[in-house]
Amino acid sequence: MIKNERGLTLVEVLTTLILTFIIGTLVFSVAISAINNYQHSEIQSQAQSEVNRFILNLTEIHQSHSTYTITRIDASSYQVTMDGNTYTFDSALDNVELYINHKIWQNGSLLTDHLLEVGHSKEIDHREKQDLFIKVTDSNPRFKTIEISTSISRLSGTGGS
Repeated sequence: MIKNERGLTLVEVLTTLILTFIIGTLVFSVAISAINNYQHSEIQSQAQSEVNRFILNLTEIHQSHSTYTITRIDASSYQVTMDGNTYTFDSALDNVELYINHKIWQNGSLLTDHLLEVGHSKEIDHREKQDLFIKVTDSNPRFKTIEISTSISRLSGTGGS
């Protein structure tokens, strides 16, 4: 009796297909996970950059103007008015909360009555250091809340000329 041992059996073909499918699924899931993580990091980075730009502009305004007014236009937009000029911060995110006052913390707790509500304004005098707390949220379930606490003050010259 002569046996043909040059061909593949059905079991060998099926085993190869199943192993190829399993390895392909693993590679695909790792690639999708990497893409999702990249997109999440990009969103977080853009949000952090927006908030940093807002803080930088507020600091520059605080240091160069004697008084200015911050108005919350909507959930994610603010307008700063100083000497007839305006600066508008408009975030693409759902909600940017700004707490601002010369003292927004008491015993380690945030004083929630210093939240600038939509439609309200706050006039700021440069002579007082201002504490800021900014909280950024978004409806994207992968977005992690960003919270930044800082203060802004007017630089004063110490040297004589």
